[in-house]
Amino acid sequence: MLQLYQKIFSGEDTVEQITENAERRSYKRLEKEFAFRYAPLSNFANTELSEQGVILDIGGGGLRFLSSDKREKDEQLLMKLDFEGWKIDGVNCMASDTTGEYGSMLVVGSVMWSAETANEDQFEVGVRFTARMETSSFP
Repeated sequence: MLQLYQKIFSGEDTVEQITENAERRSYKRLEKEFAFRYAPLSNFANTELSEQGVILDIGGGGLRFLSSDKREKDEQLLMKLDFEGWKIDGVNCMASDTTGEYGSMLVVGSVMWSAETANEDQFEVGVRFTARMETSSFP
């Protein structure tokens, strides 16, 4: 991390070069917008997925979404993701032959960051997936 700060303040590299070299993701991100439901995970038994967000990009390790509320770092979220044209078969996610079919996935994630957008009543939120749950265990 110290090396990153030194590069930023040295003026040797552009911001684009620094951020490109600093990419640490293990999974590629798919830029695809779709709505999903989520809720803070404080008490699983009483959690209702009452909040809606719009996913901006998603990958094997997490997602980035728009929220009307600022989320706190390390806050745990329960999220229900519905993928059109896909089906979930146990642990596998695969393309569906049935038109209009949705595969649903229930995941828990930890908020890594939250930042206000240019639109003052919206926030971008970065989440790292921490667990996947059976959808049959939740409505």
